[in-house]
Amino acid sequence: MKPSFSSLVLGLCAGTVLLSGCTHSSLNGGLGSKRVLPADIVAEYECPKVKDMEVTSEVTDQTSKYVVRRVQIKGVDDGTNTERRITLDYYDIVGSERRPVVMVLPMSGGGYSVERHFAVYFAGRGYAAVIVHRDKVPKDQQMIENLNPMILRVVLDHKRVIDWLETLPDVDAERTGIFGISLGGIKGAMLAPLENRIRAAIIGLAGGDLPHILAYSTEPGLIKKREEFLKQRNLTAEQGEAELRKIITRDPLNYAQYVDPDKVLLVLARYDTVVPIAKGLELKEKMGNPETIMLPSGHYTAVLSIPYIKSESFDFFEKRFAEPAPLVTKKRGGSITKVQSGRR
Repeated sequence: MKPSFSSLVLGLCAGTVLLSGCTHSSLNGGLGSKRVLPADIVAEYECPKVKDMEVTSEVTDQTSKYVVRRVQIKGVDDGTNTERRITLDYYDIVGSERRPVVMVLPMSGGGYSVERHFAVYFAGRGYAAVIVHRDKVPKDQQMIENLNPMILRVVLDHKRVIDWLETLPDVDAERTGIFGISLGGIKGAMLAPLENRIRAAIIGLAGGDLPHILAYSTEPGLIKKREEFLKQRNLTAEQGEAELRKIITRDPLNYAQYVDPDKVLLVLARYDTVVPIAKGLELKEKMGNPETIMLPSGHYTAVLSIPYIKSESFDFFEKRFAEPAPLVTKKRGGSITKVQSGRR
């Protein structure tokens, strides 16, 4: 059903009110600095490159600016399924010029409509874009206690995707950015410190301390899984959180100190109860207080700020991609990509 004129006006007014309360703080360079990732963590998340990624591709959409391709590549062998495939929607910019690329990390559910909205925006601005689809986990395995191996698989899969991007002649993989909201933001908070090929990271509506988030989130789907977890073990919420701390060892807070705060833009919501704002602020502190946007909204009402988030994200990517490549990154040939710098 199409929205009425009055509802559009109401939404516009609400968005204007929200934006009037936004705060945007710059990086506090005196509080944070990147630390070297320890060798044991590097080994834990090592993703060996493979020569044959068994790539398949088909065109699913096309415009004058880009071609959308549904791509599948060989997944990382996690010891449980050697036939796993990683599914991508790749927004291939028309032309042969080498472009920066933004990986859009999806939320926990839905049909990727929000992710496509942002991918279309970035592609319209001249960036290649990739939506990395959620791993298809069987329903009988979608349990809170399985989160730890799932996190490892997510990190390794995204490393494999960057390996694939490096093989594309019209993608400048040295200028790779990530953009994630909610669960996508939590994925981004894991990837940013563990993958040095990421030049810029937009991490939205995320936090650290996953056991606490799982124990107290107001997200309906999580509430259901939490109740099942507690009922099966006859635990209180507090006992459940303590039990989860024994199970979940892979957490954004454990790696936040190893991220370069210069390459992060956090987007938090002051009244978030889905990812409790206290845990978003804790992640911010552990990361060294990177540049941060604070929205005067909750988790879901943050949708009213999407135009603002898009514009600020694009500006952040432009700044980070314009900087010289880090010395640890192998220099590759090619001219600097020109992208549209105006706003929508």
